[in-house]
Amino acid sequence: MKINRSRVLVVSALALASAQAFADGPSFYALVDGGIASSSITGAGTTASKSEFVTGGVVPTFAGLKFEKTDSGITYGVQVEQGFTLNSPSGSFYSFGNGDLLNRQKNFYISSGAGKFVFGVQGNIAFGNVLMADPRGGSNFGSSLAMIDANGGLNTVDNASLSYTSPSMSGFTVAAQYVPESSTASADVKTGSRAAIGYSSGNLTLGLSTYTSQINNTVNLTTCVTPGCVNKDSTGTILGFNYKMGVFTLKGISASQTNTTFTSALTTNGVGGSYTLSDKVSFDLGYYNATSSIGNFKVDTTALGAYYNLGKDLKVYAQYAVVDNKGSSKSYWNFAGPSIITGDLTAGQKAETLNVGLLFSYF
Repeated sequence: MKINRSRVLVVSALALASAQAFADGPSFYALVDGGIASSSITGAGTTASKSEFVTGGVVPTFAGLKFEKTDSGITYGVQVEQGFTLNSPSGSFYSFGNGDLLNRQKNFYISSGAGKFVFGVQGNIAFGNVLMADPRGGSNFGSSLAMIDANGGLNTVDNASLSYTSPSMSGFTVAAQYVPESSTASADVKTGSRAAIGYSSGNLTLGLSTYTSQINNTVNLTTCVTPGCVNKDSTGTILGFNYKMGVFTLKGISASQTNTTFTSALTTNGVGGSYTLSDKVSFDLGYYNATSSIGNFKVDTTALGAYYNLGKDLKVYAQYAVVDNKGSSKSYWNFAGPSIITGDLTAGQKAETLNVGLLFSYF
């Protein structure tokens, strides 16, 4: 990859300035996931199979820095985070940002006993509820992400947003986020709001989030022919739970979303969870059903994963996912990049994927 020297200088200068301003010191973290995915598509239309190296079979790959300073019970901080891929797929090289610098986190935050305020590029708080409740923890193969994020249009990262998260009060937390108009790398203008409420007591965690988004495409009108390319308004509600029962963790998620594609709600329901066999071995399993009356949309997903800890920060995994398009409309079928064979399943097609890889976490 050709190194962009101006970007390197910007990141270096930012890191140096932040380290001086926040004398408590920087903390580095990273999540790296790479492996081999073998996929096949059968059924109506064209059949195909392919094996290739992929980044993010289970989780996205990113690295970041956090600088904090605490004074009189108030913590001030700066967080920067870059998503990237370990290979060089066609199109965008970076994950979650179309090649933008520091595309996942680029913000300033203040936290105290009154809660936490974040200003800048940050995660979507409605998406945070998906990660809590998804039966397979939001795996990029065989989870709810292909339906809720790819088909439903839920952002994972919001640009130039303002958010507030309250401290826990009798087990309850509330959060709100506002996304004002801002230009993105593709010159789209996005506005929106998000709200979330959570409850945690003992082994039970509940979450409810809602969001609205508007995308006005002002750049690609020459190649965009459908009305949804010009204005894409979307709303959604996500409900989920997480309940620990010893070595078992039961999870469930339910989402209802509308946008210019799904003017009649896209409903996604998932149930499953994880099982810890030992301090080395764990498993997860999830079943998902997504339906909408628009185009007789119906997609079933079943997936399982096995994980073995090679060390404190490193694990090897294997996962198997089946996505069955039983409706009359096309659908996304995975959330990993680059797309395997094709990004869409047409009516009557079934996709099967076996993915084996290594996952390194440093926090």
